[in-house]
Parts: sequence; structure tokens; C-alpha cells
Amino acid sequence: MKNDIPFSHAGVLLMRINRILFTFVSFLIVLPGIVEANHLSGKVEVEGGKKLKNLIVYLEPAESLQKKADPRVHKVWQKGRRYNPDLIVVSPGDKIQFLNDEDREIDHNIYSLSKFKNFDLGLGERGSVLEVEIDKIGSGNFYCSVHRLMEGRIVSLNTRYFAVLESPGNFILPNIPPGNWVAKVIVFHKRYKSIPINISLSDTTHKNIELKVVKK
Repeated sequence: MKNDIPFSHAGVLLMRINRILFTFVSFLIVLPGIVEANHLSGKVEVEGGKKLKNLIVYLEPAESLQKKADPRVHKVWQKGRRYNPDLIVVSPGDKIQFLNDEDREIDHNIYSLSKFKNFDLGLGERGSVLEVEIDKIGSGNFYCSVHRLMEGRIVSLNTRYFAVLESPGNFILPNIPPGNWVAKVIVFHKRYKSIPINISLSDTTHKNIELKVVKK
């Protein structure tokens, strides 16, 4: 059977491909920052091994390092008379859209009486989308006036670098700009608090830390 490419030509072609691959790999080795951005990984441990829920690990700039990020839109679905997700982490300027995704004709009225963000979006029928804009840092709960058991929480942070953990354990925060940061944990329990850690990241830093949550 006749080959489409003569052996000599195929050999030359293979050598050229190998040379290109070698050059590319060498380029990645010399400039690792292009391949891998900074990231911070670690673990959250709670004193006494208590299984706290919904821990928020985040990085707060130690200096004025961050330029203002573009606003984002977060979506919360209402289905089965529940909010999903029921914990939304945002930044000032972001918007939250509440989508009524019920399987049958069920209305919802989303509201909050918190000092952080007081709002009442009115009655939303099945298929509707209601929206609220968050304009400052803080946290507060929101509810449904039609269904008393529906409840969620909004947390607004001065950072885009965070991770939500359902329980204590491992986390990773990718694509972090170089600079000085303070790593913290938000704990929704009045008897526990976190111990902040100061960290410094360079252009190609990959750090692993351990964050402690202790009793007050």
C-alpha cells in the first residue's frame, strides 16, 4: 500500500513537529507565570472539630491594590418553595436576579428588612425575574412574605476572591493578583470567630495556608 507521505518527507515533518513542541515547552518552563496564575490553597479547621456550615473564606486587600471590578449578575432560583442558592456572596455594584422557576403557579414576594439592604421586590409570578442591586458592604437575610420558611442570606464583600465551604475543609482561591492580603473566614455562629492571616503573593506564588476558627 502506497503511503500518502514519502518516508523521507515524513521524517522531516516529524522532526519539525518535535522542534516546535520542544520550543513551546521550553517557553512554558521559562515563563511559568503565563501558564499558572497565582493561587492560594489551604484548609479551614474548627476548634473542637465542630461541623460549622457555610464558611466563607476570602482575601481582603491589606492595601489599596484592587481596581474596581466590573459589576456582576448573580442568579437565585426559587423552586420547591426554596431559594437556590440560599447564600449569595457579592460585591458592591453587583445585582441579584430572583427567578421564579416553580413547576406550577406559585407566587413569591422577596423582601429584606435588614439595615444592610432593605428592599421589597413585590409579587413575582411563575417565570418572572426580579432584581435588586447591592450598593455597599455588609450582610443580611431575605425572605418570602408568601412562604414563611423561605430564607436566604446575602453577604457583600470588598473582594472578588472568596470560596464558600459547606463545612470545614480544603479550599482554593485562583487567579489572585500579587500584593499583600489578609485571609479571613466568615463564620455564621455567635460563639466562634476566625483568626486572620497576613500573606504576601508575588507574580508566581502558590501558597498553602491553614485558617483557624476558634471559640470566642
